[in-house]
Amino acid sequence: MIVQGFEVHAITGQLSVASPELEASYLQYGDNAQKLYDIFHSPMIGASGAIFGLLIAFGMIYPNAELMILFIPVPVKAKYIIPVYVLIELSLGIGQFGGDNVAHFAHLGGAILGFILVKAWHLQGPKDYI
Repeated sequence: MIVQGFEVHAITGQLSVASPELEASYLQYGDNAQKLYDIFHSPMIGASGAIFGLLIAFGMIYPNAELMILFIPVPVKAKYIIPVYVLIELSLGIGQFGGDNVAHFAHLGGAILGFILVKAWHLQGPKDYI
Protein backbone atom coordinates (compact mmCIF):
# COMPACT_ATOMS: atom_id res chain seq x y z
CA MET A 1 0.00 0.00 0.00
CA ILE A 2 2.89 2.37 0.73
CA VAL A 3 4.49 1.66 -2.63
CA GLN A 4 1.11 2.17 -4.31
CA GLY A 5 0.83 5.56 -2.62
CA PHE A 6 4.28 6.56 -3.90
CA GLU A 7 3.44 5.41 -7.44
CA VAL A 8 0.17 7.36 -7.46
CA HIS A 9 1.89 10.42 -5.98
CA ALA A 10 4.53 10.34 -8.72
CA ILE A 11 1.77 10.53 -11.34
CA THR A 12 -0.84 12.77 -9.71
CA GLY A 13 0.97 14.75 -7.02
CA GLN A 14 -1.38 13.33 -4.38
CA LEU A 15 -1.70 9.97 -2.63
CA SER A 16 -4.96 8.95 -4.30
CA VAL A 17 -7.36 9.94 -7.05
CA ALA A 18 -10.77 11.40 -6.28
CA SER A 19 -12.80 8.30 -7.18
CA PRO A 20 -10.57 5.25 -7.80
CA GLU A 21 -13.64 3.11 -8.43
CA LEU A 22 -14.71 5.21 -11.45
CA GLU A 23 -12.81 4.77 -14.71
CA ALA A 24 -13.61 8.35 -15.74
CA SER A 25 -11.59 9.74 -12.82
CA TYR A 26 -8.36 8.59 -14.50
CA LEU A 27 -8.95 10.36 -17.81
CA GLN A 28 -7.68 13.72 -16.56
CA TYR A 29 -4.16 12.24 -16.26
CA GLY A 30 -3.79 11.68 -20.01
CA ASP A 31 -1.08 9.20 -20.95
CA ASN A 32 -0.88 7.96 -17.35
CA ALA A 33 -4.58 7.08 -17.17
CA GLN A 34 -4.03 3.39 -17.97
CA LYS A 35 -1.16 3.13 -15.49
CA LEU A 36 -3.30 4.65 -12.73
CA TYR A 37 -6.17 2.33 -13.58
CA ASP A 38 -3.83 -0.67 -13.39
CA ILE A 39 -2.46 0.45 -10.01
CA PHE A 40 -5.93 0.51 -8.45
CA HIS A 41 -7.54 -2.42 -10.27
CA SER A 42 -4.85 -5.10 -10.60
CA PRO A 43 -5.31 -8.03 -8.24
CA MET A 44 -2.53 -9.01 -5.88
CA ILE A 45 -2.55 -12.58 -4.70
CA GLY A 46 -0.02 -14.90 -3.21
CA ALA A 47 2.05 -15.52 -0.15
CA SER A 48 5.46 -14.67 -1.56
CA GLY A 49 6.03 -11.86 0.95
CA ALA A 50 5.45 -14.28 3.82
CA ILE A 51 7.69 -16.88 2.19
CA PHE A 52 10.40 -14.26 1.82
CA GLY A 53 10.07 -13.48 5.54
CA LEU A 54 10.58 -17.17 6.29
CA LEU A 55 13.61 -17.21 4.00
CA ILE A 56 15.19 -14.30 5.87
CA ALA A 57 14.40 -15.88 9.24
CA PHE A 58 15.97 -19.16 8.09
CA GLY A 59 19.08 -17.32 6.92
CA MET A 60 19.40 -15.53 10.25
CA ILE A 61 18.84 -18.62 12.40
CA TYR A 62 20.89 -21.03 10.24
CA PRO A 63 23.43 -18.81 8.44
CA ASN A 64 25.84 -21.66 7.70
CA ALA A 65 23.26 -23.99 6.19
CA GLU A 66 24.38 -25.04 2.74
CA LEU A 67 21.78 -24.58 0.03
CA MET A 68 21.78 -26.06 -3.44
CA ILE A 69 20.59 -23.43 -5.88
CA LEU A 70 19.31 -24.40 -9.32
CA PHE A 71 22.00 -23.82 -11.99
CA ILE A 72 24.74 -23.37 -9.34
CA PRO A 73 26.44 -26.79 -9.10
CA VAL A 74 28.01 -26.23 -5.66
CA PRO A 75 26.39 -25.70 -2.25
CA VAL A 76 26.25 -22.06 -1.12
CA LYS A 77 25.83 -20.97 2.50
CA ALA A 78 22.59 -19.19 3.35
CA LYS A 79 24.44 -16.16 4.73
CA TYR A 80 25.83 -15.50 1.24
CA ILE A 81 22.98 -16.37 -1.11
CA ILE A 82 20.05 -14.80 0.77
CA PRO A 83 21.47 -11.23 0.86
CA VAL A 84 22.23 -11.54 -2.87
CA TYR A 85 18.62 -12.55 -3.47
CA VAL A 86 17.40 -9.55 -1.43
CA LEU A 87 19.57 -7.22 -3.55
CA ILE A 88 18.21 -8.78 -6.74
CA GLU A 89 14.64 -8.17 -5.52
CA LEU A 90 15.51 -4.58 -4.61
CA SER A 91 17.03 -3.88 -8.03
CA LEU A 92 14.05 -5.48 -9.82
CA GLY A 93 11.64 -3.41 -7.70
CA ILE A 94 13.45 -0.16 -8.34
CA GLY A 95 13.92 -0.93 -12.04
CA GLN A 96 10.17 -1.44 -12.67
CA PHE A 97 10.73 -3.44 -15.83
CA GLY A 98 7.84 -3.60 -18.27
CA GLY A 99 5.78 -6.80 -18.22
CA ASP A 100 7.01 -7.69 -14.75
CA ASN A 101 3.91 -8.51 -12.71
CA VAL A 102 5.79 -9.42 -9.53
CA ALA A 103 5.32 -7.39 -6.36
CA HIS A 104 9.02 -7.08 -5.54
CA PHE A 105 8.38 -4.61 -2.73
CA ALA A 106 6.00 -7.12 -1.13
CA HIS A 107 8.94 -9.53 -1.04
CA LEU A 108 11.12 -6.87 0.56
CA GLY A 109 8.37 -6.04 3.05
CA GLY A 110 8.21 -9.70 4.02
CA ALA A 111 11.99 -9.74 4.36
CA ILE A 112 11.93 -6.73 6.66
CA LEU A 113 9.17 -8.21 8.79
CA GLY A 114 11.01 -11.55 9.01
CA PHE A 115 14.16 -9.72 10.14
CA ILE A 116 12.25 -7.70 12.74
CA LEU A 117 10.48 -10.76 14.15
CA VAL A 118 13.70 -12.79 14.49
CA LYS A 119 15.29 -9.87 16.36
CA ALA A 120 12.21 -9.14 18.50
CA TRP A 121 11.70 -12.78 19.47
CA HIS A 122 15.45 -13.32 20.07
CA LEU A 123 15.46 -16.46 17.90
CA GLN A 124 18.74 -18.33 17.59
CA GLY A 125 19.86 -21.52 15.97
CA PRO A 126 21.22 -24.47 17.91
CA LYS A 127 24.61 -23.81 19.51
CA ASP A 128 26.15 -26.99 18.06
CA TYR A 129 25.12 -26.10 14.50
CA ILE A 130 28.11 -25.52 12.22
